[in-house]
Amino acid sequence: MPLARLAAAVAVVLGLGLPAAAEARAAPAPSQASAVLSVAAGIAQRYWGAVPCGGHVTIVAQRPLAAGAEPGTDAWVTFTSPAGANNLTAPANTYTNCTIAFGRTRWPTTASMREDWDMLCLTMVHEMGHLLGHVHDVTPGSVMAPIFNNYSSEPLTCRTASPASMSVTAWGVSGRAKR
Repeated sequence: MPLARLAAAVAVVLGLGLPAAAEARAAPAPSQASAVLSVAAGIAQRYWGAVPCGGHVTIVAQRPLAAGAEPGTDAWVTFTSPAGANNLTAPANTYTNCTIAFGRTRWPTTASMREDWDMLCLTMVHEMGHLLGHVHDVTPGSVMAPIFNNYSSEPLTCRTASPASMSVTAWGVSGRAKR
């Protein structure tokens, strides 16, 4: 999914007013929150060299903890598969209704997303990995570790693309939505 299309999808999910039929119309510039999430999603796609769910991933932010999630969970994925909801045993290319959700406990504001960029970016890479069919991995330094106690798993790209030092324009996020 092109980064501009992903930015539009993120903006829609965050309720930021992109028009419903945005094919031919210019959309408003993405918000700072949607831009931060779009950059992280682009980094995750480059990290994995793949786009999950046929490019149809909804990214939501500042959500209450999902029912049944362990306290302290910062983000999670949901999807439908022939093997059942959120069942990673199904082939990843069969996943539909894919969503990456970021909790509001760790990232309640756009400022908190920017300040905690390294962990937000690492978490996006991790959650995209799940949508590509990767399970948790306890190998030290793996981006698929179930819990991050430090930044040793953080991809180099997350460190070098900090939003604190860039403008939305520098991130390459377009204000046009395409379908």
